[in-house]
Amino acid sequence: MKTMKKSMAFFLSFIVTVIFITFFTILLDPILKDISKPSIKNTILPFLLSLGLIFFMFFQGFLKWNWNKKILKKNKELIRVKGDNFTKTEKLWIYIFLIFIYFGQVFKELFFTSITIEKILLFVSFFIIVHFLLKFSEKTMEIILLKNGVMITGLDLRVDIPLGQPLNNPTGFYPYANIDGYIPLQDKMELFLELEQGKITVHTKGKERSQILYILKENGVEKRKYV
Repeated sequence: MKTMKKSMAFFLSFIVTVIFITFFTILLDPILKDISKPSIKNTILPFLLSLGLIFFMFFQGFLKWNWNKKILKKNKELIRVKGDNFTKTEKLWIYIFLIFIYFGQVFKELFFTSITIEKILLFVSFFIIVHFLLKFSEKTMEIILLKNGVMITGLDLRVDIPLGQPLNNPTGFYPYANIDGYIPLQDKMELFLELEQGKITVHTKGKERSQILYILKENGVEKRKYV
């Protein structure tokens, strides 16, 4: 997916998430009036921000999935393989967001009394929810070789920050002209995207591997001698 499109997906998801949290807060306003400020700060606010994080993950994922779906309808599918697992770093960023939501005040002011049982239970609950959502997301990811390029699609719930480190197997459509070579390894192939936009890791072997190599060669994607 082009950098501009990634940026659009990120910022649009961010804006819609802010609207979602604001709307949810307005709905809860009659209830919040009867709750003490410490409870709102230590429980309600982290809860709303955690919901916002999950909403952001789903909105960005569905937005990219919808874009990919439209491209798939216009292209001829050649081969479809399962996508690679998310890296530990890609998962870690989402967990860091959660830690910051619940314990950011501790790191900022060393104010340990702000850690309550309710806050810890909420953190653990959302940590588990996010863990299983990422596991589910991994299983939906697929790499599809089309007539005109390579598509990485699925419900990608990773937080894809445009200016950050490129994701491994970044969701989107990549014309063969935008693939800057490949390296065949023992049980996988690595396809490198131009302008250091990341790489595509394809786990494959046997006849399927030969077919993919043939498709790459036919479309002018050259084998690399270096990483």
